[in-house]
Amino acid sequence: MILAENYPRGHKELRGSFFNLHSPVDTMAWFTSHGVELKTEDDGRVFPVSNNSSSIIDCLMSEVKQRGVFMQSKRIVKAASVTNSGKFLLEVQKQPADHAEHVEADYLLIATGSSQQGYTLASQLGHSIVDPVPSLFTFKIEDLNLKELSGVTFPKVKVRLKLESVQSNVPQLTQVGPMLVTHWGLSGPVILRLSAWGARYLFGSAYKGRLIVDFVPDVHVESLKSILSNHKHKFAKQKILNSCPPEFGLTKRFWSYVLERQGISGDILWASISNISLMSIGSVLKECVYEVNGKGQFKDEFVTAGGVPLSEISLNTMESKICPRLFFAGEILNVDGVTGGFNFQNAWSGGFIAGTTIGALALESCQSSK
Repeated sequence: MILAENYPRGHKELRGSFFNLHSPVDTMAWFTSHGVELKTEDDGRVFPVSNNSSSIIDCLMSEVKQRGVFMQSKRIVKAASVTNSGKFLLEVQKQPADHAEHVEADYLLIATGSSQQGYTLASQLGHSIVDPVPSLFTFKIEDLNLKELSGVTFPKVKVRLKLESVQSNVPQLTQVGPMLVTHWGLSGPVILRLSAWGARYLFGSAYKGRLIVDFVPDVHVESLKSILSNHKHKFAKQKILNSCPPEFGLTKRFWSYVLERQGISGDILWASISNISLMSIGSVLKECVYEVNGKGQFKDEFVTAGGVPLSEISLNTMESKICPRLFFAGEILNVDGVTGGFNFQNAWSGGFIAGTTIGALALESCQSSK
């Protein structure tokens, strides 16, 4: 149940036995047994100790080689159809100008990610497609002073997103977690999760809205007022810029940004600051508003929401309900997870289920033909 809640598209359907058939524990055990050391972050995200994706890729390719799997690359499957005998007929090209080769297959597994090629093949074989839109992206924010904070991280913030769109039934989009300031806006796990859950709503709003950030979510408003007031009296003779209340856990760079944003000189003494200014500082720490005016500029989104509807496949086998012996796994389905390995887990669980099902069917067919 908890694992399924990490999937904005698919969280209802994946609550069944899907992950029981090949769980994250199974995945982690497999990679560990094949020499890949893993680490688990405080928020449940899992990464290689190397922090390098090549550790995973190299492990998988090594296993492919050991298993004697024959792979063909740099080829395009242009079309797929079903013959009168029930086999799949694939039209394959090495280069666009080359003559197409025709390949027959008893079973077909489409695991093409968010590639248009996969959507085309699925459509040719009778499936519908939920229009794909980007998920897991950063927010573009025009704030010259914020750009000066590029690289600053916050271990825990609370973010809320209000969209400009007039779409109906927009849920409350709120997330809590680590955040990173970039030279084009805001990123980090909390922003990526927010973008995932709001992917379709953000698309419908042309990626425009208001982001409200609570930089001290564990500090109640009344406690915040007391902290500022007590700090004023305790450090009356110190300059405001040089003395940030330690309870907030803020960097000096960000503290300077807060003061500048609110028009407060960092050179004045705490004894001289007015109660109105204290309230102003408190308001920006608890409800700092940013105008979102686009996605990250550098095509950093790497997951899409959309694809083949889960209602058109059987999750216990990953077989199509529309076309027998056709299987799907991974992002080609209308499933996407938040950052931290959840999209990989969906792909690996689906691939394991589809692969073992195909293997069992092939073995059964082989035995019955003897």
